[in-house]
Amino acid sequence: MFKTPEFWVLIAFVLFLLAFGKKIWAFLTQSLDEHRNKISRQLEEAERLQGEALSLLEAYKQKHEEALKQAAEIIAFAEEEALTLKKEKEREFDQFMKQREKALFERMENEKEETKADFRKQILEEAIVHIERFLGAQKDETKKLTENSLKEITDISLFPKNFLK
Repeated sequence: MFKTPEFWVLIAFVLFLLAFGKKIWAFLTQSLDEHRNKISRQLEEAERLQGEALSLLEAYKQKHEEALKQAAEIIAFAEEEALTLKKEKEREFDQFMKQREKALFERMENEKEETKADFRKQILEEAIVHIERFLGAQKDETKKLTENSLKEITDISLFPKNFLK
């Protein structure tokens, strides 16, 4: 057994472990501890970042909800303003139409009165023309009758012939 090379390799390995094992063990444990601490710090950092991300996400969700509420309020206000403006414009339009209708009726009444006045004037002018013709005809008739009467009277010889001339 002392003569086999495997035995001496085992002895060398055991002596190597005894001589350097404590240092190797210390080095390995220190490396593993450092690696474990590094991983632990990274996990803590990741958890901290995850917490920050979740808080930011919650904050953005709140801001999003607030923005939606504000948008809804703005839309409601705009709809209310539009309805108010629509009612006001309809009222103004109705008032405008009433004024236009009133002006139109007044204009129609004025034109009606002017037409009546023109018609009366025309009737009066035609009546005057007819009366003048009638009076002219009567005047001529009266003149003729007067002349005939005077002629008859002069023919009766009550007066001399040159008496009336």
